[in-house]
Amino acid sequence: MGIGKINNFKSDKVVYSTPIKLFNYINQEFNFTLDVCALPENAKCYNYFTPEMDGLKQDWKGICWMNPPFNKELKKWVIKARDESVKHNSIVCCLIPVRSNTVWWKEVCKNAEIRFIIGEVNFNDLERGLWLPMCLMIFGTNKIGQFSVIDYKQIRKS
Repeated sequence: MGIGKINNFKSDKVVYSTPIKLFNYINQEFNFTLDVCALPENAKCYNYFTPEMDGLKQDWKGICWMNPPFNKELKKWVIKARDESVKHNSIVCCLIPVRSNTVWWKEVCKNAEIRFIIGEVNFNDLERGLWLPMCLMIFGTNKIGQFSVIDYKQIRKS
């Protein structure tokens, strides 16, 4: 269970709504036009794909935001993000757990800009954040191969 004896971040599902402070901070730079993986109650853009629409089967055009399910499908979502950025000359910004121990990470990270997030991301507006290391993997910019950090601890305080 990690550090400590109590799991303070429990969820019966893998739906983690992006914290609005984090989204607003990133959106100031990108001005997203499409949320490719959302529910009506947590969509971050006017245009969005629901699970019923199956974003994996859609074309991603424009400046896209993606906070995918953190399950075995994560790989498919990130590979789709990379491929759609090339196919449609789109920008796709993915909020994902760092999975540098996987083969797929190695294959996609070389085509992306990566911003590591310092601090626990408090999905679903919970007080305590998710303990997983998180990052933004961004496809379709001119910063491929660049790494930086986002101090989410500071963003949360603002």
